[in-house]
Amino acid sequence: MTLGRKIRIRRTELGMTQPELAGAAKLSQGYISKIERDDCIPKETTLIVLAVALKTSQEELMNEVSLMKQQVS
Repeated sequence: MTLGRKIRIRRTELGMTQPELAGAAKLSQGYISKIERDDCIPKETTLIVLAVALKTSQEELMNEVSLMKQQVS
C-alpha cells in the first residue's frame, strides 16, 4: 500500500476531510491532495505532523516513505 493511500484511508477512518486534515496539520489542502495521490514524498517533519493529526505512529508512515524512496532509486 502506498503512503498516499494509507493516509487517505486513515483520514477517512477518522471521518476527516482533506481540508480538516490540512487544518489539523497546518498544511494546505492542495498539499494533502498531492500526498494522497503520491505525487510527492513529504519530508520527515511533515510526516510527524501528519502522524499526530491522524492519531497514528510516525513509524507507520515512515516505513512507507522508505519503501517509496527505494523504488525511486
